[in-house]
Amino acid sequence: MSLRTDKSQAVTDAIMSRITVRDFLDKPVPKDVLAEIFETALRSPSGGNLQPWRAHIMTGETLSNFSEAAIENVKSGVMEGETFPAYPSPLWEPQRSWRYKLGEDMYALLGIERDNKLGRLMWLANNARFFGAPVGIIITGNVKLGMAQHMDIGIFLQSLMLLAREAGLHTAPQGWWRRHPETAAKFLNIPEDEHVLVGMSLGYGNPDAKVNDLWADRAEMEELVHFYP
Repeated sequence: MSLRTDKSQAVTDAIMSRITVRDFLDKPVPKDVLAEIFETALRSPSGGNLQPWRAHIMTGETLSNFSEAAIENVKSGVMEGETFPAYPSPLWEPQRSWRYKLGEDMYALLGIERDNKLGRLMWLANNARFFGAPVGIIITGNVKLGMAQHMDIGIFLQSLMLLAREAGLHTAPQGWWRRHPETAAKFLNIPEDEHVLVGMSLGYGNPDAKVNDLWADRAEMEELVHFYP
């Protein structure tokens, strides 16, 4: 299935055409489009209306400088500590197999063999440049937030991703940025009682990039959804 670059006309279409894009065009997102996406996303629900999210949106020089600092971290092997681990360890089935297959499918599209560890690490380093997107986003939240508020932030992210599709844009949610909280604090106005929860790339997906042909498998509905009469 090819990357869709048109505007989604319905919620169903936005969900079905949304993918994690890992290569973006060098094309700016108009400021009014970006503002409308975030203003609308702020209508996302949250328990008790706590609205636990804080969004830091970078473009232009700020994004360039931020990415350069993150790239230097990668080159020098700097790890600043992770806010939360990306996955439980060890993973169990079928989640372990789902994650493994996604990675192997992606590297097959890129032509990076399994034994090419350096090549795979270099590809993962593209997270540091927001995959070339013109908009880089860091979402933070108070260190006292609990699981329920983290779920609310996930709802906010979904709103952003679907609204981006409505505007003909694509996104890549990036837990990778939890590993670089100190770099984020250098460039962004993050209060001391907040930490990095997730990042996101946003922009126009590159339809010619092979990696954007990756469509992750989904389980059959019967595996995950249970109806009770």
